[in-house]
Amino acid sequence: MSLVLESKAGGDFKPHPEGIHPAVCVDVIDLGLVETEWQGQRRLVRKVRVVMETEQENEEGKKCIVTKTFTATLHPKAKLADFLGKWRGRPVLPGESIDLAKLIGACCTLVISHQQNMVGRTYASIDAISKPTKKVVPSGHYDPALARQRIAERKAKEAGQAQPAHRAPVPLNPVAAAFPQTARAASAPKSAAPVAAPEAEFDPEVGF
Repeated sequence: MSLVLESKAGGDFKPHPEGIHPAVCVDVIDLGLVETEWQGQRRLVRKVRVVMETEQENEEGKKCIVTKTFTATLHPKAKLADFLGKWRGRPVLPGESIDLAKLIGACCTLVISHQQNMVGRTYASIDAISKPTKKVVPSGHYDPALARQRIAERKAKEAGQAQPAHRAPVPLNPVAAAFPQTARAASAPKSAAPVAAPEAEFDPEVGF
């Protein structure tokens, strides 16, 4: 008896639309040591993931999230150093230190394209970043604790570890905790028509 199997992509996931999108950083996740392969050799490298929220909405009406993962180093030739330099509009100088907590809440402009992974699934790739052209306010829908829980579950699954039936709340990374999720607070009861505050002049400086 023959057995024919077909590989299918799961779910109806739609990647973030391509194009130029204003965005705001809502999280920086320390992924810890991740096994990577370079020039045929495997090694453990510390990685960080930068999480961006754009103004684009998904089918549920929530703001879209797009991420990019880097090796955690600011070496002059490192991709993270290049990314941060283009984000703020000036290069990262040798010997300079950057507090990654300051990325959270900083606005930017992203160039997003569609790429395909090794199994043919399309995903959104952040191809370029530059200084912001407008202020983007986080919606508050992004849950940093849930994001970390999913990462932990994926690592456990890859390692073949059993998942506990009941999980303790995942503590926020100190980097994520630096940014208050103010949009999650319950809205105050409606009364008189609110008086619109005058808009402050837009400042393209990102603050790191």
